[in-house]
Amino acid sequence: MDNNRVLDVTTDVVKVDAVATDKVEVVARPHNFPLNIEKCALLVIDMQNDFCHPEGFCCGDMALDATPIRAIVPQLQGVVKWAREKQMPIFWTKEVHSPDLSDVSPSKKVRYENAGYAVGTNGKRGRFLIRGEFGTQIVEELQPLPDDFQFDKAAQSVFIGSPIEAMLRKRGVSHLLICGVTTECCVLASYRQASDLGFFALLLEDCCAAYEAREHQSAIDVLLSENGALGWVGNSSDLLKL
Repeated sequence: MDNNRVLDVTTDVVKVDAVATDKVEVVARPHNFPLNIEKCALLVIDMQNDFCHPEGFCCGDMALDATPIRAIVPQLQGVVKWAREKQMPIFWTKEVHSPDLSDVSPSKKVRYENAGYAVGTNGKRGRFLIRGEFGTQIVEELQPLPDDFQFDKAAQSVFIGSPIEAMLRKRGVSHLLICGVTTECCVLASYRQASDLGFFALLLEDCCAAYEAREHQSAIDVLLSENGALGWVGNSSDLLKL
């Protein structure tokens, strides 16, 4: 079933109100995070079979260890449930390309070939990152609901070539809770751009993962550097207390 929900983003866009009116302090590093639940959205990045399923391309064909990726599923289930209870909009992304590869940029084509996983490569469960294949479906344990928002992206950042910024601003969202995979790639790229666009963003460390622990930690260390100039890192357990 197609759960994609389409918004009309051509209408007037609501500007993000940078001054939160109903903030709560959430324990975070290197400083506590000023959360405004009424203006917050949950962003779940690329929890799709190609990256997260043991039989998906990365784990089933490239033999990467699925354990650290699978380990965050229970925490993600908890934060998604919490967000629903708070009536918070939930946005799900998938890294997806057209079967004819017409939307793969020349740079991305070469970079992914160099990395050993060219977009469109045939795997045991279908072509890698191709629309309509098993690998570009959200993992079974985290199925979005009809009222959630889903969209495909052809870049690592969720804000490139997608309507998400307009969708968020249209809803008056000023705060983001960011999670998903992989921490050092699409998650970090999306987080950094969200910050530059003016959103208050909290990365949920226990709801993000990479195949290598050092790569996950390196991304976290980037956000913790310069004493908070780059952002905030928190834990879902502190949100669930609210």
